[in-house]
Amino acid sequence: MMILILLFCFTFIVFTQEHKEAKLTSSYSEAVTKTYILKNVSPEIANRVLRPYFFDSSYDRNSNMFTVRIGKEMIPVFEDLLKQLDVEKRKISLRIFTVIASNDDRRSEIANNDLNRVLNELKRVLSFKSFRLDGVSSLTVNEGQNRSELMLSSQSPLLLRLGDISIKGDRPGRKIAFEFDLIQKIFAGNKEGSNYSTETLIRSESSVKETGYFVAGVSKIGPNGDSLILIINAEIR
Repeated sequence: MMILILLFCFTFIVFTQEHKEAKLTSSYSEAVTKTYILKNVSPEIANRVLRPYFFDSSYDRNSNMFTVRIGKEMIPVFEDLLKQLDVEKRKISLRIFTVIASNDDRRSEIANNDLNRVLNELKRVLSFKSFRLDGVSSLTVNEGQNRSELMLSSQSPLLLRLGDISIKGDRPGRKIAFEFDLIQKIFAGNKEGSNYSTETLIRSESSVKETGYFVAGVSKIGPNGDSLILIINAEIR
């Protein structure tokens, strides 16, 4: 959840400059108790981010009610920041392409002009003779989401794990930032069994420009010298 705290640091700096006169002057006994119903953010996050502005708080992790003991003079400051924090998060649509790069001429037709342009650029820097599309997956996540997982549509059992998802900048040119792990499941028996180990193929912290295509990583896969290329396309709704 640290990403949410970082996202609001700028807000706090600006707010402090605009409200230098807002200081805690009342004692605990003079404070009042107020309860808020949160719509888009958890009480746990609100408690962590806004902690400097009240004396004490109480909440249930399974409820959206947030109760604080707060000085009367701090209520306008607190409620203004709470309003900025408790906003509906934007949704981000991701398309994830897994492409197999080979030293053999085993290319296949890829009916996606944008993806083909990305692969043509890769040919300039990678020494592979051919590329073939392994699978296409899709995932919708929320801005600020801490963790999300997806089993990819692939000939290999691949798990994509995303974390700390955020939107950077404004239009035009805004980006979607995230951390990710691409994990391969290695089964000891058949794929229906539960006896397997895992290997992290790619781990990185990256960002992709909205509507753009980003090569998230390249990893050797299989015994014949092929490599797996992970390409991500993102769109903010």
